[in-house]
Amino acid sequence: MSKPRIAIIGAGIGGLHLARCLQPHATVQVFEKARGAGGRMSTRYASPYFFDHGAQYFTARSDAFRAFLAPYLATGTVAPWEGKVITFQPGKAPHDRIWFEPHYVASPHMNSLCKAMAEGIILQLGCEVAPLAARDAAGWQLFAADGAPLGAFDWVISTAPPVQTARLFVQAPGQAFATTARLQACYALMLGLDAPWQKPWMAAKLLDSTLAWIAVNSSKPGRDAQATSLVVHAATEWSEQHADAEMGWAQEVLLAALKAEAGIDAVGAAHIATHRWRYAFADVNEPEAPYLNEAAQLAACGDWCEGGRVEAAWLAADRLAQQLRALVG
Repeated sequence: MSKPRIAIIGAGIGGLHLARCLQPHATVQVFEKARGAGGRMSTRYASPYFFDHGAQYFTARSDAFRAFLAPYLATGTVAPWEGKVITFQPGKAPHDRIWFEPHYVASPHMNSLCKAMAEGIILQLGCEVAPLAARDAAGWQLFAADGAPLGAFDWVISTAPPVQTARLFVQAPGQAFATTARLQACYALMLGLDAPWQKPWMAAKLLDSTLAWIAVNSSKPGRDAQATSLVVHAATEWSEQHADAEMGWAQEVLLAALKAEAGIDAVGAAHIATHRWRYAFADVNEPEAPYLNEAAQLAACGDWCEGGRVEAAWLAADRLAQQLRALVG
């Protein structure tokens, strides 16, 4: 008896964990619309500058996720990110911010963990999957957005954001997933400076500001500290209000805020770029289970299941993998 065929949409940490868990039980293929694996654990390359412009770090609060990370910590693919973190707030002097738990990053880039997880997985990059057509006797016939056929699959699993998954699963009867989560936008400003970073801090949280976060990306383990790479995230509320703004205007606003609120002037920067994450942070009211429609053989999961953290995306995928293993053998 042949193994069931499973298509997984999205090569972030959740999609790749699903693929690794299901590969012994099924023929698995992963489709990713971006040029590389990582999802929001992505890295923007502009050598000698490198920007982890999505997820900045991750924590490990569950035994299961700590066990998953252990071999990657042993090889140096994952490493603790340690140093001084401060808080900026209008009308107050900058003050230290204490991290009460280890914070980890992938090394030498944030997408390095997903690249390692993708080894041995059938992964098709640069492939946007079109909304599913009707299921036939051969299963779900997948097509790329340009119409190219991608094959027939018994199961289709989406790890894309809920809005995008709803578009993909337009044929799913009575679909109901991500009913309490709202994914919010975030602008990421990236600056490359020719000199090493001179300030005593590696990251900053900003309160009551257009900005929410500044990271000295080049301070992370495995990075080149001879050139400074800065990642600046805009505040979620501001990003949501201006989610459809012209990118050049948004960049100028963020640069002005960076100078006014953190004293960092981008004049003379060797590299300046801005990226808009339309679905960046999962604002979860109540945890919910991954979507699983056994009759239609469709499933979906993501950090929207229980919170917008890297670990949350992995845990949701792990739960869904356990359910699917029982169904596919």
